[in-house]
Amino acid sequence: MPPFFCLNILLKGNRPVKKHNPRIVHTIGILLSLGTLGLMLFFTHTFLYEAPYTGFYFNGTDGRIIEFYGGAASQDLLRPGDILKQVGDITLKEYQADGTLYFFKDVQPGETLPVIIERDGEEVETAWTLPGFSPEEFRARFINPWWLGYLFWGVGLAVQLFMRPRDARWRLLIAMNETTGVWFLLGIASSLRVWNSSILLHAFTWIALSIYLHLHWIFPSPLKRISSWVWTVLYLLCGALFICEIFQLLPRTAYYFGVLLMFGGSIVLLFLHLRQPQDRRAVQLLLLAFGVALLPAISLSLIGLGGRVPERGLVGMLALPLVPGAYAFLIIRQQSGGIEARASRFVSVYTFLILLGTTLAILSGRASANVSPVVTVIVTGLLAAYISIAAFPAFQSFINRRLLGIKLPYQSLLEAYSSRITTSASILALLRLLEEDVFPSLLVRRYAFLQLSGDALVPLLLRGVDTSKLPNRDELTELTSLAGRFLPLDEGHPHSWIRLILTLRAGDETLGLWLLGRRDPDDLYHAAEIPIFQSLADQTAIALSNLLQAKRLRTLYQLDIDRHEEERHRLALELHDSVLNQLAVLRMNVDESNLSPNFQQAYEEVVQRLREIVSDLRPPMLNYGLKLALEELAQNLMERSGNQARVTLALWGGEERYPQNIEQHLFRIVQEACENAVRHAKATHVIISAQLDAQEIILDIQDNGVGFEMGERLELDDLLIRKHFGLAGIVERASLIGAKAHITSSLKTGTRIQVTWSRPTNQTGNGMME
Repeated sequence: MPPFFCLNILLKGNRPVKKHNPRIVHTIGILLSLGTLGLMLFFTHTFLYEAPYTGFYFNGTDGRIIEFYGGAASQDLLRPGDILKQVGDITLKEYQADGTLYFFKDVQPGETLPVIIERDGEEVETAWTLPGFSPEEFRARFINPWWLGYLFWGVGLAVQLFMRPRDARWRLLIAMNETTGVWFLLGIASSLRVWNSSILLHAFTWIALSIYLHLHWIFPSPLKRISSWVWTVLYLLCGALFICEIFQLLPRTAYYFGVLLMFGGSIVLLFLHLRQPQDRRAVQLLLLAFGVALLPAISLSLIGLGGRVPERGLVGMLALPLVPGAYAFLIIRQQSGGIEARASRFVSVYTFLILLGTTLAILSGRASANVSPVVTVIVTGLLAAYISIAAFPAFQSFINRRLLGIKLPYQSLLEAYSSRITTSASILALLRLLEEDVFPSLLVRRYAFLQLSGDALVPLLLRGVDTSKLPNRDELTELTSLAGRFLPLDEGHPHSWIRLILTLRAGDETLGLWLLGRRDPDDLYHAAEIPIFQSLADQTAIALSNLLQAKRLRTLYQLDIDRHEEERHRLALELHDSVLNQLAVLRMNVDESNLSPNFQQAYEEVVQRLREIVSDLRPPMLNYGLKLALEELAQNLMERSGNQARVTLALWGGEERYPQNIEQHLFRIVQEACENAVRHAKATHVIISAQLDAQEIILDIQDNGVGFEMGERLELDDLLIRKHFGLAGIVERASLIGAKAHITSSLKTGTRIQVTWSRPTNQTGNGMME
């Protein structure tokens, strides 16, 4: 059986099995699975046919009779609610203490046994004739969820046959599913105590405990490396407890402690995995699977507290296969890079139907007591249709986005990508869109996005591919000749991981390549899908071409700005060192007695104006930091306006220095905003606010000028069309340094300009790259 098979092989650690002939190991595994199936079939047969048909059902915990079947109620010797105290020679206490005993053992149909019951607080002696097989009692047994054990077994077999790699998680998942299948079936059969099923249930609990704890320690990824002797001790201890249960050396209540450790310990370990960032999404999916699987079953089972699942509870039981399915899903996803299954719609539909069925079953159960069955069926059907139409699209979107990682709808992927790509203002934003949304929605888990730059293929985006496995520029012709068709696996090819090649062309220019590899669930790129992939590649090529052109224009504009600033700096030095000095020499060589007052005033005005021009061309205080330069700017602005414009300056921070070009551009932005406010907007009050932090600068310039109508949108093109060239320059300067500029205005209320710049994480205080 799988538990003993696992005891032999699970201790080999988290590595593939290579020491034995794979065919022999595979054959042994299949034989053990078939042996497990045989055991389950045996107990299914004994539960359905061999256990005595007593004519009534009672709760083994307290001996209370729950209901009668068929004509057994006509004996009128026992009633619902009676408590069995003794049947034949077996008392209730003996029945509860000894797992080998069960009532009506070796009694043939038609035989009568003395029975002692407790009714209304008094013990009553009576007798009961065993009625034998009845269709009603068989139906009650048949609708119990014994078949769920076979679902767990089937998942275990599927894992054994199809899942790779064959490491410790693979072996543990097989053992967990098949052991759980046996454990589940023994739990159903133990209610009738046939063939020592109660003892075996208690014993198997300890085997399952060791497997559950081991699996959840290393799944999704190991919490911590533990020596193999720790697991050896755990399995030996649980094996000893297994033997003790077989010989009934432990208290019957020890079983409940084992179940608590099995499920409680697993949940605790899962929560510990939440501390590992790489495990969080997997654990969240598992916890959701537990919730969806267990809550409906528990809720509906509570309707029948007597210990037998009511018919309505079978709807909730259908959700239990989600638990082994979630484990298999996650292991395959880790193996293949993340299987966000092509069957995502099936997952969504199945989960939705389970939750919907559970809700409607509870509601119909409540209503059936007061409403006719026909009305209940009609109302339930209408309610199910309404909820499905209204809620299923949102539910499927939640499953796809939050759990399966499919962020763009596959059916309208081209349209969604077209609308999203227009908002990608940079190559980095385009690559993020491909990495986070497009490729996951296409289920592509291994890919390379290469840009043709000169004589090299430059990787822009990689996943699951080592740079050593990328092609070089010399292979471009061969790669393009293979573009547009599915490439089967060729172990001898140096790039055997590639399944589909797509060229990115803009006109006659080849910009790069998409090299697509592993894809869930089968690595296939079907012929009908390849045109969709090519359309996405074409859209990407156009967007990349536009972004590259914009980048080149931005670079040219930046160079032009730099040249302009250098020229202003050169001119400021020329005026300061040459013109102003020559004027000073001229003033010294002029006879004071021959100068008229008008000449003196004109001379001072010329010198002052030249100093203002020098300051505008290159503020001297900018050499000492942005804060001092802004203070000087505010003071000069008030003096220049003849105190007709009041300037309020509020600065926070400012001791930190920033890269020279950042300080220069931000100063020019404030300068341009103030000049616009005073000269063109006729503002009488300008407020300059600046938060100068080490990692961020926030500028806010407000005025009470005439303002202007913004319209529905206000972008760079709109500013140029409306001839707001000063504001357009502000937006361009902000874009050059990676800052964000936000402009708001309205007639007669003034204008507000907000600029935010954040220091890149790889820059130090002096602007040098670390």
